[in-house]
Amino acid sequence: MNSQHSTGCVNEDAPATAISSRGAPSTRHVATAAQVTLPDPIDVMGLPIRPLWMDQLVELLVARARDGVRTCVTYANAQTVNLAWSDASFRRVLRGMDVLYAEGLSVLLAGRLTGSDLPERMPATDYSEWFASRCADEGVSLFLLGGAPGVADDAAAALRAGCPELTIAGTHHGEFEDDDSAQVVDAVNHSGANALLVGMPSPRQEAWVAQHADALKVPMIWCVGALLDHHAGCELRGPDWLCRHGGEWLGRLWAQPRETSRRALVGHPLFAWRALAWGWHHRQAVRARIERERADGD
Repeated sequence: MNSQHSTGCVNEDAPATAISSRGAPSTRHVATAAQVTLPDPIDVMGLPIRPLWMDQLVELLVARARDGVRTCVTYANAQTVNLAWSDASFRRVLRGMDVLYAEGLSVLLAGRLTGSDLPERMPATDYSEWFASRCADEGVSLFLLGGAPGVADDAAAALRAGCPELTIAGTHHGEFEDDDSAQVVDAVNHSGANALLVGMPSPRQEAWVAQHADALKVPMIWCVGALLDHHAGCELRGPDWLCRHGGEWLGRLWAQPRETSRRALVGHPLFAWRALAWGWHHRQAVRARIERERADGD
């Protein structure tokens, strides 16, 4: 089911060409699907974060979709961690995902407070075109679900412009009522897609996936936030040098102060306070365990 075209972007013109690619991520190694195994999670602020490199994540997503292995994937950043700390039900949803990876620099820094060294931050905008190219290589078809009416269509056009071999099995906007979820699930199932990209605000996208995962036949389900808006030209990023250093939020704050100011100016300090508190309690618990083990040894 394709959404009716009525773009919800500030830019009324649908993109005729692909968003310029940042290319394959520059990592210390380039994984192949056969080399990728799902590493054990690392506890960061009570959430099980998988320590993956970008190339490993891309190959894992493509391989799971190609091979029909049910995998639900989402990300952790300052916003979603704050939501998880405030909402126990959302925390359970994140913990129940098959793959939870670090999207933001804040999560990496939080992990380092306890010596947990996550490899790198992985915002999907940095490698989505590489992911699309690998999907085309492996015959993996995509269903794009999210954004205002027309956004998923525009994102599909942009991705296909950059990778003509990519198969988009279907699109649907993300502004549907909960009562219409069954129709959306049917559209995804009838499309025959191998992978579903769900681009909605958190916590709705994760909660929707958790609620309907059993009814969805698509093997790989990936929550991508505003990625479709990015490819549709609705959401602009900051300059490359700023984004490379984890400053996407500054770019969004500059471009969309009304929409992002509360999350940036309130959410980030709140996250920092919670991370410091969690790190302190974690170190205290480790110290207490060591002392107990020493006492038992004596």
